[in-house]
Amino acid sequence: MPLLPSLLPAALRPRKGEATRAAIVDAALVIAGRDGLEGLTIGALADGLHMSKSGVFAHFGSREELQLAVLSEYAERFIADVLRPAVDRPRGLPRLAALLENWLRVLGRELEQGCLMIAGAIEYDDREGSLHDAMVRIVTGWKGELLKAIAQARDEGHLSKSADSEQLVFEIYGLMLAAHQDARLLRSKDSLKRARAGLARLLESFGTAAGKKSLDPARRLAAPNLQAMPKPSRSKDAVGPRPLQLKEDRAPGRSKPDPQFEPQRMHVRAEVSRTRAATTKAKRVYVRPAGSRSRASGD
Repeated sequence: MPLLPSLLPAALRPRKGEATRAAIVDAALVIAGRDGLEGLTIGALADGLHMSKSGVFAHFGSREELQLAVLSEYAERFIADVLRPAVDRPRGLPRLAALLENWLRVLGRELEQGCLMIAGAIEYDDREGSLHDAMVRIVTGWKGELLKAIAQARDEGHLSKSADSEQLVFEIYGLMLAAHQDARLLRSKDSLKRARAGLARLLESFGTAAGKKSLDPARRLAAPNLQAMPKPSRSKDAVGPRPLQLKEDRAPGRSKPDPQFEPQRMHVRAEVSRTRAATTKAKRVYVRPAGSRSRASGD
């Protein structure tokens, strides 16, 4: 089962303005990671990019379509960062260990704002609809990849035949969920360290002598360098991106540019400039009708 079947029907995928669309999705990922998919609004996104709402709607016909596009892009990046590098490792325990280490690294990078896959699953666990179905496909697909890696490790003789694949995936996922909750809710400084220790203990418990020997010591699950998480309340010393908010003395659409969206704004400006240049050039082309006289002739 592929990790992420396409979430958007072919008819809904725009063929024009791909650079602008990519810039919009990049900015939407920032907002969704911070505020959740339900916190993603066309207005906040347009304001952050200094675009009009109609400009955003031109690329995404609805808020739900935008949310699906964000989920699809997140899953593609997750595959690129976690799954694809691990596939280059030898089949068996080396590949499984690489998958878990890559996942830990990505999770650690996302802890300040929140993991969209974990947070999204909580957001839509009791809601019906296309977003719920998309989250189910993403989580089920990723669990399928873990099951596949465990089965390969068992076939290679790197895991004990008595290892229950479903139970292993359940415990692996549980450790990741606990790490996310401890870091986000409890502001734990060592959540990743504890998750890594739990994963290493799982591999140690079910790994065979051949499996343990196959692991490169340099690639074993090692303790991370952990830093304190920011406090939940927003203070003057708080770190990380601020919510997109308009100041009271500014009119809508005139908020101070948010630096985190500057690369996306540059993409949008470049495409708008190219469109205007092409339009201006087209307007300058004038063909005089046959038999017409010019005013300069005096006729």
